[in-house]
Amino acid sequence: MNTLLISSLKLLDTDKLNNELLPQKNTNWLFSYDLATNFIIIAAIFKHKPQIISGQDLAKILKILTDHEVQAGGPYFNQDKQIDLTTNIAIAYFLSLNEVSLPNLGKLIKEATTLSEVDKYLLSLFNQTIIPAGKDDSVDDLMIAKIVEVARDRFKNLDDNLKTIALEEIDRTLKKNKDKQMSLMAYYFRLALGKNGTMISDEFVTQAGLANIFYWTAFIIYDDFWDEDDKAIPRILPAANLYARHYTDFYSQDPEFRTFFHNLMDKLDAANTWETIYCRTKVINSKFIIPDQLPEYGNYDWKFYPASGQILGPMAMLTKVGYDLESKEATDLTNYFRNYLIAMQINDDAHDYIEDMERGHLSTVVVMLLKDWKIKYPEQKEIDLVSDLKKLQELFWFKTIKTACELAVNYTAKSREALVKLHFLENPTPLAHFIDIAENVAKTALDEQQKSLDFLDRWTNDNQI
Repeated sequence: MNTLLISSLKLLDTDKLNNELLPQKNTNWLFSYDLATNFIIIAAIFKHKPQIISGQDLAKILKILTDHEVQAGGPYFNQDKQIDLTTNIAIAYFLSLNEVSLPNLGKLIKEATTLSEVDKYLLSLFNQTIIPAGKDDSVDDLMIAKIVEVARDRFKNLDDNLKTIALEEIDRTLKKNKDKQMSLMAYYFRLALGKNGTMISDEFVTQAGLANIFYWTAFIIYDDFWDEDDKAIPRILPAANLYARHYTDFYSQDPEFRTFFHNLMDKLDAANTWETIYCRTKVINSKFIIPDQLPEYGNYDWKFYPASGQILGPMAMLTKVGYDLESKEATDLTNYFRNYLIAMQINDDAHDYIEDMERGHLSTVVVMLLKDWKIKYPEQKEIDLVSDLKKLQELFWFKTIKTACELAVNYTAKSREALVKLHFLENPTPLAHFIDIAENVAKTALDEQQKSLDFLDRWTNDNQI
């Protein structure tokens, strides 16, 4: 453990700040290469000499957080791009001093299997409410294992190279999808059906789960190529074609559902075409060119259709329990998915806005940010993503994020309204869980932003006295 970290830990229990520490910070409130050390020191200062931190200083500290967040509301990665426990506990402790509690950090701390002496010490100072997972992970994992087994059997006669890549990409999708909705949506929908779910076989649920993994994995691969992303890897493109053939075959077995499937896929392709035509701009030597005309997302169906494959398994199951694809029940089920998926997309866009701008992508949130930018800087026709970055981030955090998150919350409310109308569901909890995830992400960001504004107001008022 380095000397600065030891000194920082000692400061948490004393009101005698080491005069040698404060001069070590740079203009951006960074004391050392180690991010955990930074927030232990900042927490000590805030705890014992809060008057040292001005509103402007707090804004710089918040920027450190946003620069290191994995997603809105945490967790946070350290200076080595790793999610380590000490850094996140140090950040959580600092935030707790500001009366800010982030469920994502609580969950990370709860799930930790080992604690260093530093972690134990910080936890002794910080007592955070932990959000339970609320699902039976052992049953979920068993279902995923069955799906993977079917995938292996499906690919057993393939060329070894293609088979290896196809299985690796599926595994990558499963590991990234922590909430398991990509793999287990059909399974969760059967749980929600209650006794009517007994009409649907395990085999169908497994096959529908595999089809959904195929859909999402293919989408992720194709999306990198549509975006002309550096992550686009030509050698895995044939695997995406393989997935597309398989999920198309699965959803084309029933003639009536085949029509529904193709209509939905037509809308998906139309949405992707619209995005590639209207939601791109040029970035030249870090200069983001602001288009004269920004794309209009309207009711955000353009963002629903690319993710609409999520409804295929549940819609097929709905027909198996006796409901027509044109029924009110089918419409309400579609609205449940449409609205929470739009909310999820807005949340994702809020997290990725800098990355999207660097690629010249006019995402939902980038468009909101550009509208705010045009109002504040009407004469500026381009944004330098280096020299203007601070202004851009401040505008996003103090204005745009509120617009984006309130919109996301609005769509989760619409999703919940649609879910309530699905009277044939005996246990809607598994489906409500995904609304909760999207809603909590947006509300956590709103809460964090509001507390930041309140904190800055307090400091401004205090400094004026």
